[in-house]
Amino acid sequence: MNFIITGATSGIGFETLKQLVKNGHLVFAVGRDFSKINSYIQDNKNQIKQYVFDFVNVRDIEKLFLDFELNNEKFDGLVHCAGIEETVPLTLYTPDKIKQIYDINVFSGIELLRHFTKKKYSNEGASVVFLSSVMGVLGQPGKIGYCSAKSAVLGMVKAGALEFAKRKIRVNAVLPGIVNTPMTENLFAHIVEEQIKQIVDMHPLGLGEVTDVAPTILFLLSENSKWITGQNFVIDGGYSIQ
Repeated sequence: MNFIITGATSGIGFETLKQLVKNGHLVFAVGRDFSKINSYIQDNKNQIKQYVFDFVNVRDIEKLFLDFELNNEKFDGLVHCAGIEETVPLTLYTPDKIKQIYDINVFSGIELLRHFTKKKYSNEGASVVFLSSVMGVLGQPGKIGYCSAKSAVLGMVKAGALEFAKRKIRVNAVLPGIVNTPMTENLFAHIVEEQIKQIVDMHPLGLGEVTDVAPTILFLLSENSKWITGQNFVIDGGYSIQ
């Protein structure tokens, strides 16, 4: 089977890439810096096609699909992991800053869905998984841009699931809590130890690992979830139930 993964060079995207390759699938991997996983790419070059792309360039997504150069093959799934997280007081936001957050976290997903669901690109019964965040259903100071963008993804999932049900294309979202990824490392590098402890303590089961999230993504891509669509799966170590 053929899958597209964005944000494939790190974090949850990279773990999902590895699992799909392990299961024998062909993956069209999209990311900004493949040098980070170059040795892995070389070891599995027959199962990975790599495409350098920055999703801030929303208008170029149509060209990305043309670059895939599909012949008679079509896609069976799309996992949109690429995203941006920022903690910024509202007083420091600008319209351009908000637009960048939405371009990467929301508008790129809409544009990917628009092209992926064309009959020339995807098979009947294909599956789309968007990475939202538990912050899409909760709030936190300094995250108005991030929380609102991740919440918008949930609306996109529900509407998309209904619109493409006629082709049996499923659209779902996964909402992780704080997971140990390069994005989290960057966040922790800008806050003090006391704040880090507070974040960790918010997760009754502790911080997550990418291996805690990828299995749900794989399930949603598989035939085992063929009657599931328009749903949001929270995977947050208990963060949201407190």
